[in-house]
Amino acid sequence: MGAGALSIDQVVQSVPDGATVALGGIRLQRRPMALVRALAEAERRDLTVVAFLGSLDVELLLAAGCVRELHAPGVGLDPAGLAPCYRRAREEGSIRFVEWSEGLLLTSLEAAARGVPSHPAWMGVGSDLPAVNPWLAPGTDPFDGTPVMNVRALAIDVALLHVPAADGDGNLYVEGDLGADGLFARAARRTLVGFERSCPGDPARAAISRLWVDGLIEAPQGARPCGCHPTYRADLNVARRWAAGATTIEILTP
Repeated sequence: MGAGALSIDQVVQSVPDGATVALGGIRLQRRPMALVRALAEAERRDLTVVAFLGSLDVELLLAAGCVRELHAPGVGLDPAGLAPCYRRAREEGSIRFVEWSEGLLLTSLEAAARGVPSHPAWMGVGSDLPAVNPWLAPGTDPFDGTPVMNVRALAIDVALLHVPAADGDGNLYVEGDLGADGLFARAARRTLVGFERSCPGDPARAAISRLWVDGLIEAPQGARPCGCHPTYRADLNVARRWAAGATTIEILTP
C-alpha cells in the first residue's frame, strides 16, 4: 500500500455519506477526535460506525446526527460517567444498534482482515446474541460436531486511527493497549491515521506496519480531549461535563 500525506479536509472528502467507518482507540485513549470533529462539522450522514469500546468519538457523531447504525460492545466515558447520547439513542431507537461481545466483534474483524466471509468462534455459544445480531449464526464444527458461533465478516470502508508517532515510511508506534486498531487497519479497505509526531524508523518495534496504512495526517493534539499516552492524558473535566449533558461540538474542541 504505502502511506501518503493527507490533510484533514482530504480525509473528510474521502468519507462519503453512508460509509462504514471504524474508529480506533480504546476507552478514553487515542480516539481520532480531530478527524471525527471534521466529519461532524461536514455534516456527514447515514454512517455505519464500528467501535471497540467507544467513547467521546462515538458520542460526538451521535450528537451531530451522523450515525445510522452502530456496531460496538458498548460506549462509555469510564470514570466520567455514562455516555448520554449513546444511552438516549438506545432508549429512543433513533439508530440501529448491533449488539456485540468484545470477542465476537474481534472475530468478525479477523474474518474481514483474512478476506473470508465468516469465521467460527466459541464465544457466545448458547447465548441470545444471534437473535439481535444478524452477523452471528450458531452452528457446528464440520470435523467433530463441536458447537460454534459462525461470525460473518464486517466490511469496513475506512478506519480512522490516532497514534503517538509515525515514521517516514508510515509505520505506526503505540505505547500501551493497541485495542482493536491492528485489526481495524488490516480489515478496512483504507486506513487513515492521525499522528502526534514523526519519529525515527524502527519497523521491528512498530505496532502497525506501513503495509496497512493508506494515509497519514499530522495532527498534534488530535486525540483531545481524550488522551494519547504517553504524550498527554484525557481531560476528565471535559468528559464529566459531557456526561452531565453539555453535548455540543464546542466542548470537545481544544
